[in-house]
Amino acid sequence: MKLNKNLASINIDGKYYQLKKGENKIGDLKFTIDVENKAENLFCLVVYLENQSDEKSPRIKEFFGLDTTINVKGTTVLNTLRGDDCSIHSFYPESFVLEKDTHVERAPIGARSSNTTAFPYFDIKDESEFGLVCGIGWSGQWKLDVYRSGDDVRITAGFCDCDFILNPREKVRSVRILLYFGKGSSDEIRQQFVRLHREYYSPNPDFDKGFFPIAAHCFDRYYWGNAPKEDEIFYLESEDAQFKIIDLTSKTKRFNSFWIDACWFEGAFRTGVGNYKFAKGFSNGLKKVGDYAHQNGLKFILWFEPVRCDKNTDVANKFGYDKTKIIPHETGKRMLVNLGDEEVWQYQFESISRIIEENGVDIYRQDFNIDPYDYLKSIEEDDRKGIAQIRFVEGMYRLWDALKERFPNIIIDNCSSGGRLLDVETLSRSIPLWRSDMGCRPSPASMQNEILGLSRYIPYHQGGAFDYTPYFVRSSMTTGIACEFPFLEGNIDPSKEETSLKSISEPRFLISELKNKTIDTSRVQKQFDELLRLKDYWKGDFTPLTPPSDKFDAIIAYSLKMPNEDKGVVLVFRREEAPKDYTIKLKNICEDKNYSLILSDENLAESTKIVSGKELKEGFKVIIDQAPASLLVYYSAIE
Repeated sequence: MKLNKNLASINIDGKYYQLKKGENKIGDLKFTIDVENKAENLFCLVVYLENQSDEKSPRIKEFFGLDTTINVKGTTVLNTLRGDDCSIHSFYPESFVLEKDTHVERAPIGARSSNTTAFPYFDIKDESEFGLVCGIGWSGQWKLDVYRSGDDVRITAGFCDCDFILNPREKVRSVRILLYFGKGSSDEIRQQFVRLHREYYSPNPDFDKGFFPIAAHCFDRYYWGNAPKEDEIFYLESEDAQFKIIDLTSKTKRFNSFWIDACWFEGAFRTGVGNYKFAKGFSNGLKKVGDYAHQNGLKFILWFEPVRCDKNTDVANKFGYDKTKIIPHETGKRMLVNLGDEEVWQYQFESISRIIEENGVDIYRQDFNIDPYDYLKSIEEDDRKGIAQIRFVEGMYRLWDALKERFPNIIIDNCSSGGRLLDVETLSRSIPLWRSDMGCRPSPASMQNEILGLSRYIPYHQGGAFDYTPYFVRSSMTTGIACEFPFLEGNIDPSKEETSLKSISEPRFLISELKNKTIDTSRVQKQFDELLRLKDYWKGDFTPLTPPSDKFDAIIAYSLKMPNEDKGVVLVFRREEAPKDYTIKLKNICEDKNYSLILSDENLAESTKIVSGKELKEGFKVIIDQAPASLLVYYSAIE
């Protein structure tokens, strides 16, 4: 498998044209294919289209940022993931055998790139030693078509909605494509891709110097089901509550971040999205809170949602008269803030920048709780199908890039009802600290499944935990974690915590019992010492050892192998009704060596063993007596 000369294509007035690297001209239409080749066999390409005429262009009926053919041998399989639908099946692996005349078509729903029905990363592997991994960069409604004819597989990726005429001198771009041709097994080729993705197309290319939040985050634990009465200040929405969280956080001496979610502005998440006025409980704004976090050695994470607004909010009142700027839905419940409009974009950029600057925000957390597709379709002009969506998506990229330029040290957290906007463009600018809204629920099983899926393709992702038992934290943690621990114990009505947890704890089969009702500082310290020890292993190679599962009787396991070292770690999770024994089999092991093992059980008690490489490769049995419970097995070769 290798990169073909034909890379992209376009359909103009019903006629199909192939496009090659560099500049292509078709009449007055100029196409420039920008191809980056930052590492061997890694290619990043995007097509820029310009109407160079003073007249309107011909009709563009298709615009594929990728249209290429690869040669395959024998049985060929396309592997990918489901998108995020906030269920235990989010990011489940899916595979399709590419037989002769087989079509595989993929597209998300609602114009969010990894929403429910598709995920914008996939790999193709045949019977040879070669394969490819591809990531699509478009945070809107993309489509993928893979078709096998004989020994050739044609891959096309582009906009779902593309039927437009360009105005004089107008420019548009295609979806971005990140393509890697590798050698080895499917797991090995994906591992190579993830390393290169992190190094060249990630905001944290230097893993050792990167910042990974271990964050105190209380929103879901205390907010849901607890709407305050009229004129009442809900305690979570107050300066006093946030100071208390910081105090308890700093006592553990292990957290590095403090997180305020959607409760700081007037109306909060209930009715106030689109407000930049502070809630009554923050009469002094958030500067004192941010300063106090910094004094305690914590970075300050703050939630925003610039793409959506409620009625009678700051944004809606400023632009609500113009339905192309603040786009209403036929139900009237939510409105889309059109970042493709210059005036709207400028207002959002300045409003967000002011809040960041005045309150010392270190991590800009952007949420995106709306499917923009129907809204943007409603403002499309005749002969301009897809243009409103292109401008909206470009507006979001421009917002992130402008914030990064204005605040060079800012970290961007990408959330979209959880993990519904994970693609090459967003992941090159941001780190998803909340990989799915299943994190809003006490659900270790979902966290385990999400790690198994996402770690195949993307370099960074984090989740949340409601409890600091090893089982819960190990199920969720990667390079960092968001913690919904009982920080406000004794300062909030216990019935409110019960109400909140009840409202986020369905369906029951996703939940393990919460064991800790109060903060035990020494216990948290010990658990997070392990997290810090494990963090470095995430710069290594991830290998799933079991498939994901929605069953109580499943055992879940995966391994992380340090790069260029003969050592790693295996994480094993025994769910509530699973058998107590599991046999570990590792591939990249030298049979002629002996290995030192450190086994850390659910009580963080450690034991050691010496085993042969042959035993680790062919099968090393471990026992987990408790359920649910976990086991960590560190291994290193004895030279």
